[in-house]
Amino acid sequence: MSQWRTPPPVVILSGSHDFLRRRELKEAVRVAEVMGRTIEYVQGTDREELSRIVSSTGIFFQEEVLVVIDNPEKIDAELVINHHESEDTSTIFVLHHVGPIKPKTNIAKVAKALPEQFIAKFEKPKPWDEAEHASLFCVKEARKYKLNLGQPLAMAVVQNAGMDLGVLSFEIQKLAMLLQARGETDVTTNHVKSTIASFAELGPKPVVEAMEKRDLVAVSRALSNMRRTHAGNLSGATLLACAWLGKSLGNWLHIAALNDEGYSLGEISARAGVHEFVVRKTLLPVARRWGQGRLTSLIKSVARVERAVRSGHIHPWVQFECALFRSLQGDASG
Repeated sequence: MSQWRTPPPVVILSGSHDFLRRRELKEAVRVAEVMGRTIEYVQGTDREELSRIVSSTGIFFQEEVLVVIDNPEKIDAELVINHHESEDTSTIFVLHHVGPIKPKTNIAKVAKALPEQFIAKFEKPKPWDEAEHASLFCVKEARKYKLNLGQPLAMAVVQNAGMDLGVLSFEIQKLAMLLQARGETDVTTNHVKSTIASFAELGPKPVVEAMEKRDLVAVSRALSNMRRTHAGNLSGATLLACAWLGKSLGNWLHIAALNDEGYSLGEISARAGVHEFVVRKTLLPVARRWGQGRLTSLIKSVARVERAVRSGHIHPWVQFECALFRSLQGDASG
């Protein structure tokens, strides 16, 4: 959606891609706040509250409202469709639906009644398309800053910084700051090297790569480099490292479980949605190296560290390092 300043009465944001869907919702709320709209959050099952909002605005009440409606699968379709047909833009319904819209649900009835341009879908790409999708995202992000970033260079950014779109958005922002300071618009290899290198060498990626190998020395070195680089914000560094490692641990555990259940390579590939070559050459060796028990224990430890950061723990980075070292030295119950 690019028309949040003059939106229609009803908009649907749906899809399995959490980052893109939530970012669009955040933009809707940001623009509404700038425009002076009141923001309300309502559950889709709360028909009474939705009816109250609709009836309390309009000709006698000039207050403008943006209503974020979560869990809209069982929403009162008739109420929402009637609001759409009323063309009353003093109250905007944003139906925020996690995942694809299932047929025969109430939100599907609403979607059928809306013009296509009022429905924004944010679906995750297939695993084998993820890198290309991430590189195209970088190209589009660069355009927002009026930068020219070719896809080959965008792919280099992805290869070094990973495929997390939140991280990539931050990396493109760093590129924009560099080029704007120099009065330039064309992104070159040197620009990418100067902004991405420190992240690739001193960020969370080497920690994950060392954990893949269960290499205590390499993990220790990677943690030391990252701790030194992010000394001014170790809490932020801890969350970043937990996010990167947590995603990989979940993938490894999935493969380990399928392997332990006796599935063939082809079956593991199909169930995990990953190409056979990647499973055979990368994921399966890591899964076997760690095993389900250790991976499960480590995932729990990383989750505890994340909670510690968010609850104001004084030394979350130390807790993170201890969790990793215990997993490398201990057994599956540690």
